[in-house]
Amino acid sequence: MTGHFGACLRTGSHAVDVENAEISGPWKWAIDYTKFRGRGKGATENLIGADGIIELSLDWSGRKETKALLFQAKMDWQSDRSLLQQAILLSTWREASIFINYTENAIEALSIDNVLRSRGVRADAKNVVPLATALTDYFLQCKVGNTDLAYDAVARQLRWRALNGVTVATQFSIPHRLKVKVKAPGYKHKLEWDKLIPISEIHSHRMAVEPDEVIAPLLTSETVEPKKQLQILSSAYHPDKLGPMDQLLKDLANRRMQEINAAFAEFKATRKSGVR
Repeated sequence: MTGHFGACLRTGSHAVDVENAEISGPWKWAIDYTKFRGRGKGATENLIGADGIIELSLDWSGRKETKALLFQAKMDWQSDRSLLQQAILLSTWREASIFINYTENAIEALSIDNVLRSRGVRADAKNVVPLATALTDYFLQCKVGNTDLAYDAVARQLRWRALNGVTVATQFSIPHRLKVKVKAPGYKHKLEWDKLIPISEIHSHRMAVEPDEVIAPLLTSETVEPKKQLQILSSAYHPDKLGPMDQLLKDLANRRMQEINAAFAEFKATRKSGVR
């Protein structure tokens, strides 16, 4: 279904004449979809929990601005505990990951937090939004997604900045990529990173975000008091509440809880001191 959806969105290059702007002249935009490989042993979703990436790239004035969003897609999801495993894996990139559910009447999106809280049951999922809303109101508005997350389709590498400040990359193919490209004339760019890591180290390099982003609600405009949000995240990520899982997934869930607690403690200390 993702392949069909991506193919329907694919367009040729379009030109827009921009006048009286910092960079005037013909800007080009296009939507591109690429399917890189099929599923099977070693498939990307078995390594990171995602089966695709959505990218926005803006090439202008000698610079390239990008942001990306990993996704896991399901067809008519009703009940599937395997989503919990995929969500835990995706938590390494929590603020730049969503789940997509294709139904007969709509294409839905929800955060990995709410997939975990649902325990894999669609009827128990909260804050489900149309995919169009997730992309226009949250991804394009910089409420989800990350500007240091990117995919190099030629080298087959995923790159992101880890919590220790090191920009890492790892080698594998993502099956689906949907890319919106906006380009000013005469610009080329190469994906750069500090360290190329093996697949076995992926989840030791959690994507870097600010502490308040670690505890922020995702894909919702609802304002939640921080202490209540800590309880919500604990109900989603605490390993004792997730049921039987492989040791790797339990360790990841425990690591996420440590990060959440540390971020909440830093948030409280910052608010108490009056430093913003």
